[in-house]
Amino acid sequence: MFEIPRKRPSFSREEAQRIATAEYGIREAKLTEMPGERDQNFHLTCPDGREFVLKISHDEERKENLEFQLQALSHLQRNCPDLSWPQVQPTQSGEYLATARYSEGGTHYIRLATYLPGVPLVRVKPHSPELLHTLGRALGKIDRALEDFEHEGAHRRLQWDLFQSPEVLENYAEFIIDPDLHALVDHYYNRFTTHLLPRLSKLRRSVIHNDANDFNVLVGPPRAADRAVTGIIDMGDMVHTATVFEVAVACTYVMMEKDDPLAVAGWLVAGYHAEYPLHDEELEALYLLICMRLCVSVTLAAFQRRREPNNDYLSISEQPARELLSRLMDVNPNYAHYRFREACGLPPCPRGEKATVWLKENAGRIGKVVEYDLRRELVHRFDLSVGSIELGLCADMTDPATASEIMFRHIREAGARVGIGLYNEARRFYTSPLFQSGEAGEWRTIHIGTDIFVKPFSPVFAPLDGEVHSLQVNPAPLDYGPTIILEHRVPDENLKFYTLYGHLTADSLDGLYAGMSIRQGDQIARVGDRPENGNWPPHLHFQIIADMMDYIGDFPGVAPPSQRRLWLSLAPDPNLILRLPEGCSAKSRYTNEELLVQRRQHLGPNLSLAYRQHLTIVRGVGAYLYDENGQGYLDLVNNVCHVGHCHPRVVAAGQKQMAVLNTNTRYLHEHIVGLAQDLCATLPEPLRVCYFVCSGSEANELALRLAQTHTGQRDIMVLAGGYHGNSGVLVDVSS
Repeated sequence: MFEIPRKRPSFSREEAQRIATAEYGIREAKLTEMPGERDQNFHLTCPDGREFVLKISHDEERKENLEFQLQALSHLQRNCPDLSWPQVQPTQSGEYLATARYSEGGTHYIRLATYLPGVPLVRVKPHSPELLHTLGRALGKIDRALEDFEHEGAHRRLQWDLFQSPEVLENYAEFIIDPDLHALVDHYYNRFTTHLLPRLSKLRRSVIHNDANDFNVLVGPPRAADRAVTGIIDMGDMVHTATVFEVAVACTYVMMEKDDPLAVAGWLVAGYHAEYPLHDEELEALYLLICMRLCVSVTLAAFQRRREPNNDYLSISEQPARELLSRLMDVNPNYAHYRFREACGLPPCPRGEKATVWLKENAGRIGKVVEYDLRRELVHRFDLSVGSIELGLCADMTDPATASEIMFRHIREAGARVGIGLYNEARRFYTSPLFQSGEAGEWRTIHIGTDIFVKPFSPVFAPLDGEVHSLQVNPAPLDYGPTIILEHRVPDENLKFYTLYGHLTADSLDGLYAGMSIRQGDQIARVGDRPENGNWPPHLHFQIIADMMDYIGDFPGVAPPSQRRLWLSLAPDPNLILRLPEGCSAKSRYTNEELLVQRRQHLGPNLSLAYRQHLTIVRGVGAYLYDENGQGYLDLVNNVCHVGHCHPRVVAAGQKQMAVLNTNTRYLHEHIVGLAQDLCATLPEPLRVCYFVCSGSEANELALRLAQTHTGQRDIMVLAGGYHGNSGVLVDVSS
């Protein structure tokens, strides 16, 4: 069994100064003790401005381990020059390891290294995607440099080596007092030993740093948005082990106290993969490795807190680690695997690709889903996207009765019997809390199924042989209501996928049970009507699913835009089964990048765009603007819509007037006089006179002309920070 050091050294500053003087000739330095788990560390600031770190090892440290660390550091200095590394200083006798006996106990080994400038990652806020990408790249460079490095001291039994994690938990979990935390650790221990431990031997191995915690990662000064990791310190946990453990350790620290910890881990993983590509079996193992590292952290923190109750550093990450462990309980390991594949630019769900290929190759074997042959039927393709005109007319789901009436009228007016709601379409009307994605506040708006609008109680058929996977009523507002999921197997291809049927009648579930065989062409359900179908206009939500990820009787039908690629991979295009000639996927004319190119080509370059990450705004409602993905932004800058965006009374009045007359004020008209009377009634004498203008700039130009005419003066006093408009005169008087 590995040995956990009994206690760190306890040299006084005076003793440390005597060591620095005797061994290195450093006199009268300012000494500040630094935190450490096993070693005692002092920051030395010399009178001439030089800075060093004096490291005093615990009395059980083997010389072989320290020589391994020194040689690994020397190897990295030669083979990874992009990062800053501390320079180990020789003693006055030319040795890189000295010994001391100034405190009680056995021999202590002494090292002195230059102090690296930089800000520890723990003190940098926020942890931007760009910054964590540079951390991943730095670790990738380190591991690439170390892949051919060998030393006897690397093959040691270390409690922080994740290969030893089951032994750590077996021997030290008893020190965890909290029963809830103990239960969490037991859960992950069982999952790790059952599902992952048998496969660990297949992972590639090398020497790794193994301790990229946020105190050991140094970041450059905050000069610009491209702030980057400049160095990584503390070689004390280096070991020869599975290479991917490097990524798992680093992820545990950056994921703590984050709204979307998997996304944050993905930024780091993407950087590492770009520098030193990860294998798929490593990406698949990463989630459970992160969880086990967290378990080891809280377990050893409990043990070390019992041993050194006054050393806060030993348990500094305990509470954030515990909270992260609790949150990761709800994460399906396959989902985490797909998130990491997506971050690396790989197809997120390989099962989705496999199902897509089979469905394309076997199109002739697929039956219909509704009573109409959608390959030949005239259908009305609804545009229910965020910026759709049709959305404003017919898809306000807060009034499903009116929406139903209008939608089916549109279908009839198109000469069709079926309406289609599109796949991969961003929609704004999923407003129930059910559709808010975690603590990050992102709304799930990307539709990952196809809607088939037909009359209520229309039959629904199985397009392929299969069996009932699960069924249930999902009763939350705007949820599926009664839902059936079928499982389809292709044994010769080792393939399994699923189809989901939502918004059914309640009696569709009668007589069905999990495992029940279904033949192609069997009627399995009927399309439901409101309110039993989730209170939607009558339609079938049809969806292909590559991996159920432990869902039973339910599966997300809309996805957060930030994970669009992942969820489209998990839920392939339903037209693989429906086979509409024109498809059923939403199509965008331009991407945001293409829009920017077109704007620069056709609009004046002085027309600025707000924000570093430009917004594509396609809709306004009340106090909010919505981007093309349906995410809302509270509008605190717009200077046009004083009563809110798209106010229904204003829209209605505008529609009525534009249908009759839209011209200027050079003609007599009672509406002009009526508006002037209403406005003047709110003003004191002698200000009861109106000029109607078209913009704020025009109003300010007129105000200046009035003032100049009244006073005969031309001088203007301007406040710093003021902006008055974009005409020539107003630009001159704006700071």
